[in-house]
Amino acid sequence: MINVSQQFHQKLYELGYKRLTPIQERAIPKILEGKNTLVIAPTGFGKTETAVFPVFYEILKESPPRISAIYITPLRALNRDIENRLKRIGDAVGVKVSVRHGDSSQSERRNVIKTPPDLLLTTPETLMYLVVNKDMRELLKNLQWVIIDELQEMLDEKRGYELLLVLERLKRLAHRRIQLIGLSATIGDVEVAKKFLGEDVEVVKIDKRKEMKISLVIPNINEEIIDLSVKTGLNPETLARIKKLEDIIREDKPVLIFTNVRETTEFLANELSKLTNLKILTHHGSLSKEIRVEAESKFRNGEIDALVATSSLELGIDIGLINAVVQYMSPRQVIRLVQRIGRSGHSLDRVSKGYLIPSGDIYDILECKSILDSLGEGYLEKPVIEPKPYDVIAHEIAGLVLEGVTDIKEIHKIITSSFLFSQLTEEELERILSILEAARIIKRDKSMLSPSYRIWRYYYTTNMIPDSIRDYLVIDHVTNSKIGTLDYEFVATLDEDSIIVLGGRLWKIISIEENKVYVEQTSLKSGVLPSWFGESIPVEKEVANRVYEYLEKIQKGENIDLPESVVERLKSLVEEQRNRGYPLPSRDTVLVEINGDILVVHVALGTRGNNTLGAVLSLLLTNIKGVKTNFRADAYHIAVASVVPLTEEDVRKAVLTLNSITTEEFKNLIERAIRESPQYKWKLLIEAERFGVIDKDKISDLQISQTVLRAFSDTVIGEEAVKELLYKNYDITVFDYLKDFSWKIIQVPNFSPLAKEFLNRLLVLSHSEDKGAMLEIFKRKLNNCEVWISCLLCGWNKKFTSKNAPQKCEKCGSIFLTVIDGDEDLKILKKARENQRMSKKESKRLETLRSIASMYSTYNKYVAIGLCARGVGINNLGKVLNNLKDNEDKFYEALLNEERKFLKNRKYWQ
Repeated sequence: MINVSQQFHQKLYELGYKRLTPIQERAIPKILEGKNTLVIAPTGFGKTETAVFPVFYEILKESPPRISAIYITPLRALNRDIENRLKRIGDAVGVKVSVRHGDSSQSERRNVIKTPPDLLLTTPETLMYLVVNKDMRELLKNLQWVIIDELQEMLDEKRGYELLLVLERLKRLAHRRIQLIGLSATIGDVEVAKKFLGEDVEVVKIDKRKEMKISLVIPNINEEIIDLSVKTGLNPETLARIKKLEDIIREDKPVLIFTNVRETTEFLANELSKLTNLKILTHHGSLSKEIRVEAESKFRNGEIDALVATSSLELGIDIGLINAVVQYMSPRQVIRLVQRIGRSGHSLDRVSKGYLIPSGDIYDILECKSILDSLGEGYLEKPVIEPKPYDVIAHEIAGLVLEGVTDIKEIHKIITSSFLFSQLTEEELERILSILEAARIIKRDKSMLSPSYRIWRYYYTTNMIPDSIRDYLVIDHVTNSKIGTLDYEFVATLDEDSIIVLGGRLWKIISIEENKVYVEQTSLKSGVLPSWFGESIPVEKEVANRVYEYLEKIQKGENIDLPESVVERLKSLVEEQRNRGYPLPSRDTVLVEINGDILVVHVALGTRGNNTLGAVLSLLLTNIKGVKTNFRADAYHIAVASVVPLTEEDVRKAVLTLNSITTEEFKNLIERAIRESPQYKWKLLIEAERFGVIDKDKISDLQISQTVLRAFSDTVIGEEAVKELLYKNYDITVFDYLKDFSWKIIQVPNFSPLAKEFLNRLLVLSHSEDKGAMLEIFKRKLNNCEVWISCLLCGWNKKFTSKNAPQKCEKCGSIFLTVIDGDEDLKILKKARENQRMSKKESKRLETLRSIASMYSTYNKYVAIGLCARGVGINNLGKVLNNLKDNEDKFYEALLNEERKFLKNRKYWQ
């Protein structure tokens, strides 16, 4: 082995490391020279060993005091695999390895300090806490090497930004220079990754993209599929894709299948298990650690045929040999596809084999082709980085104060020594310090800081992991059935009466409670666009632009490399667009179609770009019309809705304003739009917690006063909320692109075929169900509810389904029947018949039971049915029963209305 002693070489040889991999041959000499090194290679190329072989060798050669090396992984799940590998190598060569993360036991934590290792394996968050531990700080003074695994995951996340500052603190603490080694899979911006590792960084890279064989698969629908569709009730297109997945799994097992959202993951695994005899399991972040570990183990041991996963398996978790990877529906990004398909063929001489199966949506198909073609040309998305995030700075100030760094100037110097924070001004730092002081996190005496009583709690309970906190169960209150789940981030953007799309249907929010969202099916209302809950992976404008290029080629009669059935469908769509007199979208023209209170913009600026243009257009049209408009966008379209009709003149005015403003004015408009967006409320809540002005355990309470939150809006907290949303969800650079576009604005009697493709997805027009069906379902639910009927006169009692409740007593024939809740009511009725004394509470209940009996003598079973509806009791039962004079439907509509009111209001008086 190059530059490694014979004894060390022999030990590694005995472990099975017979020869170096190509990346190891090139990178190990650089690391041994002491250079900061960035190692870029796919999973399976031995990046971990590339870093630890030379570090272990140096530890053996120099015997430095412990702890001399730290290995940082972004996920605790990764620690399991890496811990086993590092300990195996360490034990063989005589280097002690220990692990320290959030799940470590108290004894494990003590042992790290009592008998420290040579190398400590940890996560960014745990490292952040170790730096303020007095005993650990003494050990960390010996640090010489820091290895950062999966560096690509850190480049555009706040936990990565915070790690930058923790590294600066470690450099300040260490007695010797720290050598930084970054390990990364495919990366979109090598220059940014180099900056993460400091000065004079050597890059060693192996690019396996040319060795990937990825097939775009669009299955045909045949008679067998149609017959099976009738039997199963599944859409024929969906069924064709599932059958194609079955063929791939049988041919290539074991197969790893990636989806973008967990709902699709569960659906695919469920349907494949039902329709085939294949052994399928799922893997996603919402499953418990035990279930995920079991799924990984079964896949590794060949006990299952396929594993269906979300991004939870994108990183290098070792699940053994993978013969093929399937991406189900567009991966949205080239880099994501590379990382996912790169998981197959995990050996140096094997080609990575992958399949890309788009949905039936024409834009999803074209997007998949765009991603494959972009990959072929070497395009990769670059990470979007937010400079000097204020919340990270606030948290790190607390950490520095706990370390004993109390001089404000020194704190400023440490923070600005990192490239990402170099532009932090003293004025900005002052404003952050003011918030921390007001939150009782720090105390201040002129230019010196000291800890205040909340500092420890704040520092230890706050981190920058984007964390969904919890899921909400979505319940159709009409049928009392579960529809799906929504995460807290999405629910926080909703209000009662908001309309959402879930499971391919439109739902109106009736009530948001503890961990439940009550909904009912609805139809579109003027000026309202539904909210979508789904994947948050943005499509960049370069990928979107190519999709419009394909549409232009079809328009010109040029051929594109897609299955004939897809090309014919595209030709038919374009021909219909042209024949009906509609212009076709193009890469250099923004086409706007206006129909009444909705307009559709055809433009391919990508997810963030269209979100930006949509926000600005919506804001400008709100100003012009004097009423609020709202918008929704995907990577290829924008829809804007208003409660009043929109005109060509309105849009022309908005475009004129857009073309006459400066970049700074454009940015101001976006920031204003962000502050008015539903997402801002959620982000403000998160930032309030990250700055320590709200305790973390309060953040899951959706009832936090909006007045409290508004108080933070004009502070540095509100600024950071805007800034994070601006960099994550918007793209200011589109302003320059817009200057080169021409605009075509038309008023249309009906939307064009291409606009309808978008609107059908956005508004789920094909699924709107009528009010009658919903009422019928509600009626059945109430009619089949169990009720307990008792006679006031003789005490006879019996349980019935509400629709079968009797008109008179089955024992004595009396019409004075009542609906009781349980044994307590039976005792009260018995006391009444025997003239026994009653408590005040019992007398009141008897009065209620007699009132029910009075109504029962007139309305019979409808009293029992009425009392089955939530929110209906003695005070409003009479009013509801009165609707029977019109017809039965009016009665059920009134009950439905009472249930809605109950669900909306109960959280205020529970």
